[in-house]
Amino acid sequence: MSIFSYSWPIIIMVVAQCGYQISAKSAPEAMDPYAAVFFNYVFATALSFVLWMVLGENHSLTTQIEKMNWAPLTMAISITMVEIASIFMYRIGWDVSIGSTIANIGLAVVLVFVGMLWYKEVITAQKIIGVGLCIVGLVVMNKG
Repeated sequence: MSIFSYSWPIIIMVVAQCGYQISAKSAPEAMDPYAAVFFNYVFATALSFVLWMVLGENHSLTTQIEKMNWAPLTMAISITMVEIASIFMYRIGWDVSIGSTIANIGLAVVLVFVGMLWYKEVITAQKIIGVGLCIVGLVVMNKG
């Protein structure tokens, strides 16, 4: 496997997250945050539909509904809460360079334990050191 074939999803995620955080920080103050999230999903639904029709393999809505489990609903709730929290995080004064960083470090720490408990991932000394460094980073960033 080439480095690109392994890395391209991470590259897209970094670029998309950057655009996401800039957009969340730039949401108009006069606009209701819940309306902003609603319109995000109107546009996201249209884009997702086009991507599904162009790049997807099975275009049958019925077939896809039959294959669905709890994950899409949970993801929808989670993403909606992330978007609402992000807009409010910036509206109450968090810097774009700090707020998302602290949230993502916290997420990384929690996911190490989720991986271990739920998915039986192995916790190595390297991961424990990484969690420790993340916690130190959270403390250092919150002191500034």
